[in-house]
Amino acid sequence: MEIFYCIIAGYILGSVSFAYLFTYFLTGKDIREIGTGNPGAANVARSVGKKWGVIVWLGDTVKGIIPMVFAKNFGITNIILLTIIGISAIFGHCYSIFLKFKGGKGAATSGGVLLFLMPILFPLVIALWFVAQKTNPRSPKILLACILVYFICMFFAYGLRVGMMIFLQTSISTILLIITGMLVNPDVIKEIREKR
Repeated sequence: MEIFYCIIAGYILGSVSFAYLFTYFLTGKDIREIGTGNPGAANVARSVGKKWGVIVWLGDTVKGIIPMVFAKNFGITNIILLTIIGISAIFGHCYSIFLKFKGGKGAATSGGVLLFLMPILFPLVIALWFVAQKTNPRSPKILLACILVYFICMFFAYGLRVGMMIFLQTSISTILLIITGMLVNPDVIKEIREKR
């Protein structure tokens, strides 16, 4: 039951849209009706101000961390179960109950889940994200190369240092997060397929 409660709490917390709240209180406008219309940190940075975009990004990142912190306090330590709880926050962000089941793309919240689960690799994730953004974030080859580099580094960081069982769990967690990213961003996946 603790897992179920944590998943529900994760979804509700993830549904809190900092992009919507900050934009509304600062400008009186609905973030969904300005800029790109996406209720995420990038749109806030462009439409309201960079510092507010950073604050929203931090808030969205923390949303992915908090549910797993509570879950761990409840005694849930399995990496895969913690990942599922973190994913509930991602779904909350992308399909917010407070925004008629619409939301952002989930990048920052996914980053929060990774930061909690695999903090050693978080700087690498940020670096790979910037590389993809600066080159071509819709290129299948670049995305696959980034994923391959990540798995290789994860093997050295966890497989060799901690143990193969932990590496297996972190690998499954990573795959679950990749699948989640594909599910919540079907338009991006469609673009990638068209560029194959």
